[in-house]
Amino acid sequence: MTFLTKAAHGLLLSLSVALAGAPPPSPGGASAALTNGTVRQVEPGILAVGQVRLDQRRRSVTFPATLNKSQGLMEYFLVTTYGKTHESILKTAAEPFQVHLAMLLLGAEGAGKTDFPGAPTNGVPGPIIHPSKEAIPGDKIFIAIKWKTAAGDRQLSAEELVLNTESRSAMPHGAWVYNGSLMVDNKFLAQMDGSLISLVTDPVALMNNTAAGHDNDLIWIPNATNLPPPNVPVEVTISLAGDQTK
Repeated sequence: MTFLTKAAHGLLLSLSVALAGAPPPSPGGASAALTNGTVRQVEPGILAVGQVRLDQRRRSVTFPATLNKSQGLMEYFLVTTYGKTHESILKTAAEPFQVHLAMLLLGAEGAGKTDFPGAPTNGVPGPIIHPSKEAIPGDKIFIAIKWKTAAGDRQLSAEELVLNTESRSAMPHGAWVYNGSLMVDNKFLAQMDGSLISLVTDPVALMNNTAAGHDNDLIWIPNATNLPPPNVPVEVTISLAGDQTK
């Protein structure tokens, strides 16, 4: 088991190893997936990886999503369309390896350490614990959600779309980190599971909640008053903060 530190970044940047064993969502299989991983410039300062856009000036990564579930207990904020949609508020057709590649190009480093659940101990892989009371380290990020309404664009932080049933309030602001998932047997687990943003500690997901309650899978529900309407295109933007929680 390997955490996606700098030593593993080359694997994803080359894509060939990172995609091994991943379920290709497109009919073309691995070849099509590699094509989807091509980084191209769409305008000065804006790069694209599949459906993912990287804005170098604003230090942000953006991709499309839609509302998935508006009620019930949630463990995830965002998964892919082939991910754990039974327990996620949003879903996206963007692929985890595309998001991760864009984040690496933006300068994210991921967890960058091996002293938390799932990390190798004395060279022997430990268990992947989910959930855990220990918060996963990573690059501090902000997540914004935007969609169009009759009155114009509406933009909220991801936290405003989630309620904590214990505190009876929205998630606290600034609760997210970009940890970057895991590599196991040269397989990129976020790509395999389709897990992007987790509300409950999950080393497999690309991003994690570190707020109080991140170890509890029985307290997070959608905030119905702040959700986008069903089937309305949503824009998810991930921005790197100036500091890191490592």
